[in-house]
Amino acid sequence: MVHKNGSDQRVKRSASFAALLAASLFACAGLGGCGDEPVRQEAKRVDPAEAAPHKTAWLELSSPLSPAQWLASRGEEDARPITDPEVQRVAELLATAHTRYRESERMIANRSAQLSEMLEPHGIKERATDILGDLTSIGGKMGQTEGFGAVSQYYFNLRVSSVTRTEALATLKTRYGATP
Repeated sequence: MVHKNGSDQRVKRSASFAALLAASLFACAGLGGCGDEPVRQEAKRVDPAEAAPHKTAWLELSSPLSPAQWLASRGEEDARPITDPEVQRVAELLATAHTRYRESERMIANRSAQLSEMLEPHGIKERATDILGDLTSIGGKMGQTEGFGAVSQYYFNLRVSSVTRTEALATLKTRYGATP
């Protein structure tokens, strides 16, 4: 009888461990989808007409548009060409932000657009390209400990708490700016 009881407890512990392991694997799989770039993803075919900047809320890995083209062309009927001066300016900002914040240009473009959309219901209208320029300008020279997403969230919190754009950027510059 004691042997059977000990065996029952081992079976219960094994079942509990298996359930815990399954839950952990499920959680990791869910979090894995939140990363910047998937480890391996089947490339989807995207019709360029469907990837028009005004129709694309989030820039996917498979998008035929560059992050700079997409961000500079948001709200427009057609994508601007790579040679467009605004696309080139945004490409430079994205490259600088990538160096400073160590996130991909695609994710930085997505976060800039997302922040612009998050501010709008609060009566704050800021273009994604302006946000990109502002948050890129406050960063240190390279390798911030905080990512662009974290700095964006801090900016959002400041702005919706009635802090002006100038004050919010000054606060962020104090916290994340380059030290002399």
